[in-house]
Amino acid sequence: MAEFTIPTHGDICWRELATHDLDGALEFYSKLFGWNLVQSKVTPMAYKEIQMNGAACGGMMAIDENWGPTPPPTHWSTYIAVDSADETAAKITENGGSIRVPPFDAPGVGRMAMAADPSGANFAIIQFVRPE
Repeated sequence: MAEFTIPTHGDICWRELATHDLDGALEFYSKLFGWNLVQSKVTPMAYKEIQMNGAACGGMMAIDENWGPTPPPTHWSTYIAVDSADETAAKITENGGSIRVPPFDAPGVGRMAMAADPSGANFAIIQFVRPE
């Protein structure tokens, strides 16, 4: 498993591609940038980690039927580390932003939410599970 150090509050820490063509994306980015893309050991779903210099820095997953009847287009998301996903979600709305997907648990990973700033720019927050 690649190394991953839990980032501190406010760090831009993860980049994630959600795509309608996972196989095509894997081929494209591995050929274009030489990225090492391997199945994550953290989740049983088809989730490919982007590993650089022995460290995980992002991931890729397929947009499939689990996304509901009107799935989004293919997109990249940027995750910002937070100490508390629930508290940060409340602060986002208090400061004029919006919550696109309320905080939810991702087993083995942490608690996350999808949000937008007041201008509509999307971003994600993540509260990582801390090792015991």
